[in-house]
Amino acid sequence: MYVNGEGVEQNYSKAFEWWEKAAERGNLEDLYNLAATYANKQSVEQDYIKTFEWLMKAAESGNAEARKIFESLLQKTCE
Repeated sequence: MYVNGEGVEQNYSKAFEWWEKAAERGNLEDLYNLAATYANKQSVEQDYIKTFEWLMKAAESGNAEARKIFESLLQKTCE
């Protein structure tokens, strides 16, 4: 809603707050959204450690897209 400005003014900070709340409750999509937010520095400082942490949580929780990206990153770091 906030990220796209659907019915409200677009606000990445508010979107981040809601994603964080939902992610802490295990929402798969929002675990991934937080990883992407830290990677793309939308409303937060870019932080690859937090990106990796949230991506790992999303992958471990069953988010297929997060798992693909996480596995790809692991392969690249092992090369």
